[in-house]
Amino acid sequence: MALKAKPAGIFLVIVTGIIVIVLAGFFWFQSNPTAALKIAFAPSEPYTPISTEPLDYTDDTNWVALPSMDTFAKAKPAGVMDHTAISGVDVFFVHPTTYLSRDSWNAPLDHADANMRIEKRVLKMQASAFNLAGNIYAPKYRQATFGAFFDEEGNGLQALIYAYKDVQDAFDQFIQDRNEGRPFIVAGHSQGSLHMLSLLKSRIAGTSLADRMVAAYVIGWPVSIEADLDALDGINACDSADDTGCVVSHQTFGPSGDTSGLQRYFRVTNGLGGMPRQGTKMLCTNPLTWITDDTAESSMNIGAVTVVEDESPIGEPVGNFNGAKCGEDGFLYLTKEPGEAWQDYKMFGENYHVYDYHMFYMNIRENAAIRAQAWLNQNR
Repeated sequence: MALKAKPAGIFLVIVTGIIVIVLAGFFWFQSNPTAALKIAFAPSEPYTPISTEPLDYTDDTNWVALPSMDTFAKAKPAGVMDHTAISGVDVFFVHPTTYLSRDSWNAPLDHADANMRIEKRVLKMQASAFNLAGNIYAPKYRQATFGAFFDEEGNGLQALIYAYKDVQDAFDQFIQDRNEGRPFIVAGHSQGSLHMLSLLKSRIAGTSLADRMVAAYVIGWPVSIEADLDALDGINACDSADDTGCVVSHQTFGPSGDTSGLQRYFRVTNGLGGMPRQGTKMLCTNPLTWITDDTAESSMNIGAVTVVEDESPIGEPVGNFNGAKCGEDGFLYLTKEPGEAWQDYKMFGENYHVYDYHMFYMNIRENAAIRAQAWLNQNR
């Protein structure tokens, strides 16, 4: 005669099974983070263009920040003295990925969540770092979705190419109709920096615009000195805090961060000139000293700013927040673990990518103004 299982025993078996499944999923994610992120964020349908129509950047509504617009790009941290932006310098800023949906490979311009993140987080906590150096111009663009970066079948690449076309069109219109021959800073983060790197190659290097470029802040994206910068016809890595016409870049990790995922990307991709990045040196500019491959104590950090949501203003900067050192692998490592306020958006492997600007905000703010003034002093 078969024995009947007791309800408590059945419950225990079910719970045990769930725990096994969860643990298996956890360990699979730990060993396959890219595949897991693809499943979670990449659209399941093959790539199709979101529209065949180019954006009209003569229309102010296709920009998220302009000098004439009252946006968070004009924000400043609490307690920071009011200063007039340096006269005669512009900033072309390209925002990072804010579209996380699996609904399409590129973001619709009217996507509410993506736009909220741009307006109330990115403009406030990233683009605003440049408002002392000049007037900020930041275009809308049909960005590739977050999942595009984990696709290996070509869909994500097509989405990124589509997004870059918008950025290029916006820059062309900025130069033709809005900039009026002034010197300019180009800056971005993450996907925005990827597009900025392409813009340096296709629109700035080897042209008269290179002479007007104050600096390029290609933050949150790996840059190869040999495979990328050497293809930019005289645009080199910045050597000092007041160097101009040059590139800075850093990617932030905790003291024991795992950079293997980005190192893998670096190894399997080609640079701007077609040269493989494998075996080349990654650019690391220490944002506390603005010297490549440098180490700096926390006393050099003049102010980090914590994430502020929604309509709230930026809080008072936290001085002496953390030190940083450029590792031999080209990544920027914090000298100590940050506190609880910096954990919400920490990514796998102690990757503080989201905080690339926040942790060095006041240093970036000061440096952009120093470089802008240095360019004016040298050229006028």
